[in-house]
Amino acid sequence: MREVLAVARLGGRLFWGDGRAVGGIAVLGVCLGAGLPLLIAASLRSRDVEVVLGIHLGTLAMVLTIVATTQTAVTLSTRREMLVLKRLRASGLRGRAIIGGELVNIVAQATLLSAVVSVILYTFTYLPPPELPLLFAACVVAVAGVLATIGALFSIVTRRPDLNAPATIPFILATTVGAGGYGPFVTGLLPGWVQWTLDLLPTGAMVEIARLAYRGGELTTLTGPVLNLTVWALLGLVAVRFLFRWDPRR
Repeated sequence: MREVLAVARLGGRLFWGDGRAVGGIAVLGVCLGAGLPLLIAASLRSRDVEVVLGIHLGTLAMVLTIVATTQTAVTLSTRREMLVLKRLRASGLRGRAIIGGELVNIVAQATLLSAVVSVILYTFTYLPPPELPLLFAACVVAVAGVLATIGALFSIVTRRPDLNAPATIPFILATTVGAGGYGPFVTGLLPGWVQWTLDLLPTGAMVEIARLAYRGGELTTLTGPVLNLTVWALLGLVAVRFLFRWDPRR
């Protein structure tokens, strides 16, 4: 754990020291995560919390996917090409500590951005805070972790920093549509089997858990979403364990 936290602190210093990267992610995340729900809430003639909540969770899924999946893929590929990963391994750090530290760093960024977006909506719209805030926070952290692990898989597939971001775009679109980020009208146009498939993505589980956190209810209904996230996490960790490459592209 000490090694994981050490790598996470290193990644955090590199990230927070890059003003353009921090500013770009912050502006993009706030504009996407808070901008659309704010516009929807302002355009409705009567207060409809369910509509605003649906858009909020859908856009939050988009923000988490961009920050966790895309940034993980680009970060790991860039570190690989710059030989940072090999140097870290040469220092005596274990591979799982290196990757784990990078994932912890990115999950922390995604969680912080999600908190900022949510507070903006609680302040400037009539969306109430969740009835179970700890469950909502745990949901965001867990989903960000799973999406970051999927980002590590994208870094395996493309292995080039300039291709990682474009390669994740279809996944971003799928997670956003499945989570309702484009509104109920678009979701309603999808065939049943497509909606069922999209619900199997980690963001589908996020929406179910987050809705329970906002509305309150029996925690026993979380079995399906938790199983969904667990399966994705295990598949991602196993794939990273056996397929991740430390050497740069030749």
